[in-house]
Amino acid sequence: MGWLVSKSKESIKETNLPEKKKKRKHKLRENIESIAIAVALAFAIRYFVVEAFKIPTGSMAPTLLGMHKDVDCPNCNWSFYADRQSETATCPNCQLEINVSLYCNTCNGKIRYNWPAWLWRTGKCSNCQTKIAWKDLSNRVIHGGNRILVNKFWYKFTEPKRWDVMVFVYPFYDIKCKNCSVLIPDVKWREGLSCPRCGSTKFSKKKKNYIKRLIGLPGEKLQIVNGDIYIDDKIQRKPDKIQDTLWMPVYNSNYVIKEEVVPSWVADSEFWNITDRSLILNNLNKDDAETSFVSFGQRISDQNGYNNKSGDTEMGDIKISLDVIPEKGSHTLEFVLEKNEDVFTVSIPIGERADKCILSRSDSVVKEKDFHLQAGQTHKIEFSNVDHIVSLTVDDTEVFSFDYDDGAVPAPRSFDASRVRFGGKNVKVKYENIQIYHDVYYTNLSSDTFGTSRPIQLKEKDYFVLGDNSRNSNDSRVWKFVPEKNVVGKAFFIFWPLENISFIK
Repeated sequence: MGWLVSKSKESIKETNLPEKKKKRKHKLRENIESIAIAVALAFAIRYFVVEAFKIPTGSMAPTLLGMHKDVDCPNCNWSFYADRQSETATCPNCQLEINVSLYCNTCNGKIRYNWPAWLWRTGKCSNCQTKIAWKDLSNRVIHGGNRILVNKFWYKFTEPKRWDVMVFVYPFYDIKCKNCSVLIPDVKWREGLSCPRCGSTKFSKKKKNYIKRLIGLPGEKLQIVNGDIYIDDKIQRKPDKIQDTLWMPVYNSNYVIKEEVVPSWVADSEFWNITDRSLILNNLNKDDAETSFVSFGQRISDQNGYNNKSGDTEMGDIKISLDVIPEKGSHTLEFVLEKNEDVFTVSIPIGERADKCILSRSDSVVKEKDFHLQAGQTHKIEFSNVDHIVSLTVDDTEVFSFDYDDGAVPAPRSFDASRVRFGGKNVKVKYENIQIYHDVYYTNLSSDTFGTSRPIQLKEKDYFVLGDNSRNSNDSRVWKFVPEKNVVGKAFFIFWPLENISFIK
């Protein structure tokens, strides 16, 4: 027992001894470890979660921009984007052709400017030393593409959805022969591939990331007809937020045109007063019982500024948005959208009249509603025809939505012709803030491109993708499908340049 007591005392004594001090890490070692951890986390996030990409080309313009030029029209101050290789650019608003060449007008020498151009704002011809004024030079300067963030784990938890903007590995490779160094771009890799020059089968492969909008899903039958998407023989409508993104601007009355290249408005009577920013109709209490109309004078095509004149297909799917201010005593306003043989007319009564608001297709009434505009008030009108749906919205409230799709795939047409008119009967009304848009038009690049001349069937792990800049996009119409294994992730945010910061829709 005594032994136990003495042993316990020794143990107590030992436990009361001061502990050895831990050796502190050197500051340099601590810093190196911190940096290593940060780098490891950055690589892990980049590999598994979010990665930044830079848009190289204009295939998704104007939704996402590659290398491009920012163009300000000297005739109407409209701002738009042009492809970096464009020599000229046509303003969508006033149709003025603008010189955006990188070469001198006098001697065709290369124009030089100090970087960054926005800071120095000067340039001159390297050959004849002609100085280029900033107002002219700013339209010629090449700007870098948008920088975006891609969510790489999004599709681990949910299936890709139609209309997503998706990043994927391009199915073709750029390959280089290890024996003779011949470069061969855009090759579909297969075992046994040999060099056309030396016959070697040893290559280095370089993959590329592409970004497009997802259109066709696994197992679907897809066809592009007259600019629209048909899946399993049914037209595909875009969700509202996607449609808002894909409306391409055609005209805006808030940008005053100094000299008309093409008349913006053509009136059918002397009752119209066309000013810089507004149109005024006054046929109140006139003996003429007919509706007086003004028509949009420009041809509406899929030319969007970015591609200059390469987009030349006439459009059918369009929208007009404008503010109207009817005065007291006015009777009826009318708005007309024409698409080929279809003529859609909406008649809106003003004040406490017995008439109803009517939507007609040619000469047949298809919708009617007890709805009136109020005299003396400003009303925002939106009238659109897109994807076989005609809709009328007043003050952000839907009045009509008419689905005229017959459930069949239509016969292909070489182009769609459209026209916009509006006016009134026995009214005094002011129209302002007039804006016209056309829908994205998925073109046939040639008679043999996939999905255009005939339907194609997607396999169970295939996706079909298209660029928003349909007329100038290397996409599934050219090289067919994106395999599921090539999908990188969903593009969701533009973070550079600062003026373009936004979520991607």
